[in-house]
Amino acid sequence: QYRASKFVRFQELRVQELPGDVPKGAIPRSIRVVCEGVQTRIATPGQTVRIIGAYCPDPSTGAGHEAFRASTMIKTQFRAIKVMLEKRSYEEAADDLGDRIAEVREFPDREAIIDKLIRSIAPEIFGMEDVKKALLCLLVGGSSIGGNGINIRSDINILFMGDPGVAKSQLLKWIAGVAPRSVFTTGKGSSGVGLTAAVARDANTGETVLEGGALVLADHGICCIDEFDKMDETDRTSLHEVMEQQSVSIAKAGIITTLNARTSILAASNPKFGRWRRNATPSENVNLPPALLSRFDLLWLLLDVPDREKDSMLSKHVTHVHVHGVAPGRFTGASNDLTGEYLSKDFLRAFVGEVKRINPLIDQNAAKIITEIYCEMRSQRQRQTNVVTARTLMSLIRLSQALARIRFSVRVQEQDVREAARLLDCSKASLQEPEDHTANRGIGATDAGIFTLIKEAAGSKSRLSVDDIRSTLMTKGVAEAALQKCLKTYTDLGVWVA
Repeated sequence: QYRASKFVRFQELRVQELPGDVPKGAIPRSIRVVCEGVQTRIATPGQTVRIIGAYCPDPSTGAGHEAFRASTMIKTQFRAIKVMLEKRSYEEAADDLGDRIAEVREFPDREAIIDKLIRSIAPEIFGMEDVKKALLCLLVGGSSIGGNGINIRSDINILFMGDPGVAKSQLLKWIAGVAPRSVFTTGKGSSGVGLTAAVARDANTGETVLEGGALVLADHGICCIDEFDKMDETDRTSLHEVMEQQSVSIAKAGIITTLNARTSILAASNPKFGRWRRNATPSENVNLPPALLSRFDLLWLLLDVPDREKDSMLSKHVTHVHVHGVAPGRFTGASNDLTGEYLSKDFLRAFVGEVKRINPLIDQNAAKIITEIYCEMRSQRQRQTNVVTARTLMSLIRLSQALARIRFSVRVQEQDVREAARLLDCSKASLQEPEDHTANRGIGATDAGIFTLIKEAAGSKSRLSVDDIRSTLMTKGVAEAALQKCLKTYTDLGVWVA
């Protein structure tokens, strides 16, 4: 009634059970939570919350048939008294540990602190210092540029590729656990609607509403996608807009809108052949289109290469974790003590929250070096799969800004650009083949393809001269230079004997 009613703030939450608390053989249960007054707007979609309240019947009994059923089966709801966040945001963590962050700022050996931060990322995983440094840059991110109609992505996207059993999924799980806003999903269990947005009907009003997917829930956070290569092609196309424009455009059921998806994507994929094939391109190994691969700032190849010394150190590290339950060196000092071996997740979260407040600027000297490095990368004749584009330039700038943030610097300096170029080179070098392997394409055929034609022409013969097959290969479009290059490659490998 007009001037006789009191209007209060109201928010309805749909809270779902955490995966670790789900009973055996059951699916996650959900409950309807009603928040009023000061308890509204505390929790947002995608966060982990702890709610104290009262479990009571729903006073709205409906009408008609629903009112008749209310006499025997009453709807229930959970009225929230106190809403608390389990994972604090970056800013709250930085404010709570402000004294520790101040010690880091004033610590004389800044490189030692950065190395300790890198070791603190997934300490139970042995080695991978460059990979962990790239993950630290992913958490920190670059400096966003907005205004004057310019909107440039500042989030960093990373794709891990390689052999099974190299801790790709473990790295994803750890990053999803340390980020305040994070969503972990798998490629096979995700659909295009589940990643972007779905159209549903509201149970109370009956109106058509949008329900955000994983990428929308991870806004200003990190979306970890495991088994990235197992996604359907139609579902994977929904990522193209998100990874560059950082938005989700929806035109469904009369709803035309654009949702924000300002998220960093950390993905992992296994080779479709079981093991990584050096003579195949990355897009062929992981069955991903080059248009999607170019949207990742770093493509990191993790291979399982036998090495006696490294395998011995790895086994000692893993057995120590299983015996003591912690990584080697964990007991040397408190978790937040700068003299200790590792730092805790809370401290790492506070550090990231503090450096995110810094927006480093690129000075003239750094801009000149960035230009020189980019032109040098463009001039190098690399493999066709590692084509350097303008997106590579933007990746170099974002990584440089992230490294400047880690140093608490307000300006991007030459050392940041050099280190960002080194990380890019490390990721690119991991995609390069060893020498004397299959090289660039000839006239429509690789060296392996040319050698296949030679074997077909040889048939059951054990001996074959070049003169016998030259005319056959020429008719199939193989140039003389490509033939000689192929024969040299297989001669060096010991397959072709001249």
